[in-house]
Amino acid sequence: MKEEDKIKQYKALLLKENKKQNLISRKQENNIDSHIRDCLSASPFLSSNIIDLGSGGGLPGIPLAITNPKKKIYLVEASQKKCSFLLHTKNQLELANLSVINERGESLQPGNFNTPLDIITRAFGSAAKTIKTIEKILENPQNLLKLMKTDEALKEEKIPKNYEIKKIEDLDSKGKDKRRILVTIGIKKDV
Repeated sequence: MKEEDKIKQYKALLLKENKKQNLISRKQENNIDSHIRDCLSASPFLSSNIIDLGSGGGLPGIPLAITNPKKKIYLVEASQKKCSFLLHTKNQLELANLSVINERGESLQPGNFNTPLDIITRAFGSAAKTIKTIEKILENPQNLLKLMKTDEALKEEKIPKNYEIKKIEDLDSKGKDKRRILVTIGIKKDV
């Protein structure tokens, strides 16, 4: 199946399941193409091993898995119902590079993943909350947190003292009224 067909099928599965459980907000259903483009804009800045933390309906992990078949993508989601949807979608789209993990982020063990590892989030929470959730994984300086944010949202973030912003990259935000960025955070080298 072609990439664009898999994206169409994913959208159909997501919208159908969203009628049963809240995977994306109802008012965002009409903007699903924009959300997928937003997710894919981060792709060039990600390593070959990626955790989508708090995957929910599979954004950004599923579009990334569809368009990057050589990258290993882990969808981490605490809700069993959401994981059922993610697993069903993985099987329907035949995404061999995708793994669904039904766990809380705090339970993740660094030894279960290849490094370097990028942990990406779109709407998981604040940088401080996210770092606290995955601090065991971030102890390895090769592993990095990648937050999809707006400039305004970044200004409100408080980065814990043992961590630092390594870089900020502009994301292609066509059609968006606010500049989108990918903020890379890692442990400070002298810690």
